[in-house]
Amino acid sequence: MIDSLISGVPGYKEGWLLSLGTMQYFQLIVILVLLIAGWLLTRPGQIKGDTNFKRILFRTLFWVVRAFLIIGLSIWTLSVVGLNIREFFGTPVVTIAGEVPISPYFVLTFVLGVYFLVIFNKFIKHLIARAAESLKFDRSIGRQLHRFAMLLLFVLIGNIWLKLAGTFILDFFNNQLFSVNEANITIGTIIYALLILYGVSIAISIIEIIYTRHILSRGLDMGQSKTVFQLLKYVLWVIAIILLLDSIGINITVLVASSAALLVGLGFGIQGLFNDYISGLVVLFEGLIKVGDVVEIESELVGRVMDVGLRTSKILTRDNIIMIVPNHNFVSERVINWSYNEPKTRFHVDVGVAYGSDVRLVEKLLIESALEQNEVIPDPAPFVLFRDFGNSSLDFRVYFWVEEVFYVELLKSKIRFSIDEKFRANKIQIPFPQRDLHLKSGWEQLNTNR
Repeated sequence: MIDSLISGVPGYKEGWLLSLGTMQYFQLIVILVLLIAGWLLTRPGQIKGDTNFKRILFRTLFWVVRAFLIIGLSIWTLSVVGLNIREFFGTPVVTIAGEVPISPYFVLTFVLGVYFLVIFNKFIKHLIARAAESLKFDRSIGRQLHRFAMLLLFVLIGNIWLKLAGTFILDFFNNQLFSVNEANITIGTIIYALLILYGVSIAISIIEIIYTRHILSRGLDMGQSKTVFQLLKYVLWVIAIILLLDSIGINITVLVASSAALLVGLGFGIQGLFNDYISGLVVLFEGLIKVGDVVEIESELVGRVMDVGLRTSKILTRDNIIMIVPNHNFVSERVINWSYNEPKTRFHVDVGVAYGSDVRLVEKLLIESALEQNEVIPDPAPFVLFRDFGNSSLDFRVYFWVEEVFYVELLKSKIRFSIDEKFRANKIQIPFPQRDLHLKSGWEQLNTNR
């Protein structure tokens, strides 16, 4: 009956569900009603008993009744459709678009696969939460790891679904898009490559977390260790890409040889870009600039190095702004690395006092102003140089050492405030610029004109 109504639909292909008679459909509806009613009447919530033994006994009896109900109704269903068990599960119930056969076995596999994905999702969330707590990595890494695990499981289960769904969908994923060195690139190949690259990125992130924890536990230099890991990360990416290309049938040697002319042409067109990459390798291998160093480049930009990349580096300025600096600036320009040799760096503040001031008192007050600041380290101790007899002042310079050089300008300001306060308390004047004017002639004529 139903079969006659839809047989004219394009792509229609007969399945046993659409080939039944009216009486067979009626019996299947009765079977479905009995199954739902029997399942609801034997719910565990209906169990009543004053002891655990009775509750367990009734629960067991209810499940036995459900089992007999399912077996009995299944036998009745097989007799209605006229198939044995193997034919029932293997024969398509209906075929979608004349290409995708939907059998009970496919439906059962699909339902079990979805159920397994839901259970695995909860399990992997709990497992990653435990791992994040023990390894102390960011939640973003945990989310990426969870997402990758679910994608991998979905691909594995989806592969089973595709094989059961017939050749139509498999042909779609295996359809050739283009070829590279006689290697056929399909949609499935692209999905496989993207999944592998995503997994490699997550694996490298986890390796970096473990590596950083190891460095911190050993008390090693973090900046130098970051540089080493940056090189290791690029090596891992190169190895992963080479293995990936080889796994999909692309010969990397032939690919490089065939692209040599193109690479030469690109080299002339983007010399600046290659200059940055080569400079990045120089910076990473020499280790003259590391993550955490405070540097000053020729443009008088002062900042802390946050990341040293292959083409550019990120520098955090004193204004809390991230500056993207091409790596050739570190190689071709003058760069001051305030953190290169040791964490202690010497700075100074200049001041002039009026002629006639007690210079020893000035020296004492300047040293006190420096030592009052918590950022100034006492060893080496601050000292004062009497620099010169200026035109209008006695010029002094107080030297001091600090370990945190990033905000040294704020420290200098605090020292100047302290110096001004102490000079006022001790009646020491900071003079204005003075000039003496001598009139050698014409003075008498000027008075006469008045």
